[in-house]
Amino acid sequence: MAFSISKLFKSKTPTIVNLETLDKLDFQGGTKYALNESNIAYVDIEELGGFPYLKTIIIGDTSVKIKRIGCTLSFNFNKNDILKLNSDNTDIESNKIKGTNIYYTEIDFELNESEADKIKTIKVETILFNLNTLSLPLKTI
Repeated sequence: MAFSISKLFKSKTPTIVNLETLDKLDFQGGTKYALNESNIAYVDIEELGGFPYLKTIIIGDTSVKIKRIGCTLSFNFNKNDILKLNSDNTDIESNKIKGTNIYYTEIDFELNESEADKIKTIKVETILFNLNTLSLPLKTI
């Protein structure tokens, strides 16, 4: 086995996260709902104990670590109608997918029946995650 100094000091350039890279991931844990240049959001309305909640997963270059304040998610409907939801948990942390520069962030949001019906029936134009100091806009698919 030969030793190579060039391999030792070779720079490891991170791969750029883009939609082509994300499409190669075979994620089946939710419904693909919205995207931007480097993130995909999966959104599903689930039920626990007879009460609805919104399960979201962000996969892409967004990495956050939020303690004690949580985040919000805004649904922007046509004609400037906005629905704003608060996260169920106040601590949110992204996890890096092994061997990539891609992060996985799972966030649940409080939801009531009327809000769930509104999301299901009215066309959503965009969604906006407000993650502490980071705003992440995504266009629905």
